[in-house]
Amino acid sequence: MNAPLLHYTAFGLRLTSPVALPLQAPASAHAKPDVTIRFGEIPPSALCGEERIWRITRNEFWLTVNEVARYYVADGCRIVVEPTGGNAHDIGVFLLGSVFAALLMQRNVVPLHASAIATDTGAVLFLGGSGAGKSSLLAAFAKRGYDMLADDVTGVVVSNGSAVALPAFPNMRLWADTLDVLAWRSRAGERVRMHLDRYWTRPPRFRCRPQSIRACFALAIDRWTAVARVRPQTALVLLGRHTYRKRFLPESGLGATHFRTIAHIADSLPIFQVKRPVGPILIDALADKVEACLAEGR
Repeated sequence: MNAPLLHYTAFGLRLTSPVALPLQAPASAHAKPDVTIRFGEIPPSALCGEERIWRITRNEFWLTVNEVARYYVADGCRIVVEPTGGNAHDIGVFLLGSVFAALLMQRNVVPLHASAIATDTGAVLFLGGSGAGKSSLLAAFAKRGYDMLADDVTGVVVSNGSAVALPAFPNMRLWADTLDVLAWRSRAGERVRMHLDRYWTRPPRFRCRPQSIRACFALAIDRWTAVARVRPQTALVLLGRHTYRKRFLPESGLGATHFRTIAHIADSLPIFQVKRPVGPILIDALADKVEACLAEGR
């Protein structure tokens, strides 16, 4: 399959890809890429005949998405895509999920299941599972003038004694009801998946430089809205729970780095648990409570 190469940046990496992706174009298309994506054939033996849709080792990762594509990632710098019926749109969606998480792990970057904003005093992460409200809270802060750093997956490294959040790419995945609450329908682009009422949405501002982490807020569903700082032991549990594709860790070789990273965050930074009622997220009310915590410097 011959397709023109497109040039992007994501998570601070320069990419070349034959697959159109909702990413940011680099300053120069002539710079040597950090990651090359290409179409190719992945041998059937790659999954070793196991009844699994994925397999991971320290430097390799295989993923099968039925009727979409098979993916192979190697050495933190190469991705091979073998389409099996999916269109370019769906191929790109899965590429930016589990596939890129595995690539980050190969590069010793810990992927947290979190959105992130940049503030004048450091990055703030919103941790949570699917449907917790990470993207909605990110969008609320973006509308208030904060720079976006990442949506859904935030890559984290420890550098010079500080936990650092890496900028992902300037696109959020927002549900239609969130777009309506924010009056952002005009910002909505393509659907994330054709059968979902969820859209790629450009933020007003995007911070393209890494930033030391200032605080983390872990979102959870409860009977009422409350924000409370947790102890380091609880923070460690929350960070572990909200590691993106944490089931990859035992075989990825990233286990020790992952533990050191989340332990550093839990011990050195304020971690808050944010509870909100089930049902539609009250975006502004929740953002007010989080912003109040940041203003108090707790």
